[in-house]
Amino acid sequence: MRKILLNIMLAFATAAGAQEQAPSPYVEASPAHIHMVVWRGCEEACRGFIRDFEERDAPVLIEVTDVARDSSRLPDVRAALLSQRPDLVVTWGTSVSRGILGTQEEFGAASALGDIPAVFMIVADPVGSDIINSYDNIGRPMITGVRNRVPEHVQLNLIFEYFRPKRLGVINDPGEINSTLNTQKLRDLAQELSFELLELEYDVDAKEEIPSEQIHVAMAEMKKMGAEAVYVGSSSYNLEHRDVFVQAALDHGLPVFSGYEKMVSEAGGLMAIANSYGNVGKLAAGQVREVLFEGNAPGDLPVRSLEHFSIFINLNTAKKLDIYPPFKLLNVAQITR
Repeated sequence: MRKILLNIMLAFATAAGAQEQAPSPYVEASPAHIHMVVWRGCEEACRGFIRDFEERDAPVLIEVTDVARDSSRLPDVRAALLSQRPDLVVTWGTSVSRGILGTQEEFGAASALGDIPAVFMIVADPVGSDIINSYDNIGRPMITGVRNRVPEHVQLNLIFEYFRPKRLGVINDPGEINSTLNTQKLRDLAQELSFELLELEYDVDAKEEIPSEQIHVAMAEMKKMGAEAVYVGSSSYNLEHRDVFVQAALDHGLPVFSGYEKMVSEAGGLMAIANSYGNVGKLAAGQVREVLFEGNAPGDLPVRSLEHFSIFINLNTAKKLDIYPPFKLLNVAQITR
């Protein structure tokens, strides 16, 4: 088979050779082989997952395969996993999780990996993306995972405590199912929260790519449509191009609200309501430990989410836009400049 894997082999935390310290609870366990498949490199959640095992002195071998945003590679990766048979597979993101584990429509209660246990993470809507049946009843015995996104209604209610637009815009990559699902949630909330949702999608070129120049064109169109703010809830493309996206919005006097902390802390968006990806990775590591070292079946574990989230506000951007946050948000927000 053609070699397609970018392997990052991380072997650590065996009992042999360890310095004098408190005994590891895993000292008698054989090293477990975990294979993680990621969408865009080993980022914060991936690193948080790895750190958790390092800190706990657990005997594991973690192999990371990066498909580099190329969904056409997923069938070959899945075939390689079925041949390799690791002790457990971790999938990062909606596209990877659907491509590696399959959907309920395709496989019913079964997994595309057969009897290989699996844990997904950084999947914003595992129910809507048809990976699981429900949060209370996963419906797939070999699969569990972690959801990462703060619910849309929580995000919007907090955003509207700061700034309430009559028209809120979203611009998405049409190929991202997580963006499509997020936009559907916004449509459902528009009437309830009394705002108009304005929607645009980027055009994909002959190479199935979206030139970043399209962001400026789309933002100009969004302003022309009457948007008073733009929202990035779940979009790998917009997150990857966050500097261009936020600057294009600011060029048109549009505040950017987001479910991604980096849109605010690194790119100058106005406000984000988000979970730490590093903590999401640690939460997924907890699910994996329960399966590998405590003998739990994946499907018997609930899909977990972080109990707390953070609010991020960029005061420099607030000053540029002359939109200052209320004191009750300043008291609880993490402030960036």
